[in-house]
Amino acid sequence: MHEGIVIGGLGGQGVLFIGRLLAEAAMLESREVVWLPSYGAEKRGGSVWCHVTISDERIGELFVTRPTAAIAMNPASLTKLEPMMKPGGLLVINQSLVSSRVKRDDLRTVYVPAINMATELGDDSVANLVALGALVGSRPIVTMPSLVTAMDSMLSKSPKLETNKRALDKGYSMFRMERSGRDSDLSEARNDVVSKT
Repeated sequence: MHEGIVIGGLGGQGVLFIGRLLAEAAMLESREVVWLPSYGAEKRGGSVWCHVTISDERIGELFVTRPTAAIAMNPASLTKLEPMMKPGGLLVINQSLVSSRVKRDDLRTVYVPAINMATELGDDSVANLVALGALVGSRPIVTMPSLVTAMDSMLSKSPKLETNKRALDKGYSMFRMERSGRDSDLSEARNDVVSKT
């Protein structure tokens, strides 16, 4: 398996964090990984991009030029990502900020009201984790137990650790049913996350 993932959004939307979380989870699964942040030319507060490549084989490039999966946290991200996507790719869109619809019919598109769902948890800053949960719930790029273990390590001293886990699980739970029965680790992964939150 080879996944090239691009995550785009504003600097304050936790783009780099969820990219690193994906990379750390993949390393726990003994996969080959490249994590590469990329900053836009705009002034402070502008767009931030994160390229994550996860593969079962050696990786030969740093930047992801044809993503197989992506998350667009804001309108500018969608504008850039849609034409880049590999046909058949998965595009997760933060519907709370992005009102436009994807025009391509050769992509699998998931619209998730990430900020609204995060606000229901009492903290709209965890919208990035809702979006990541929707990505993994729609496509098993890494397992939920690996993501939770990576998060435990990365945020071990953070008072927001449990809120972050709930946000991840909320996005995951919303979209996992779509592929239930096709992914043998879903039930086990779900139980693992619930038991830790």
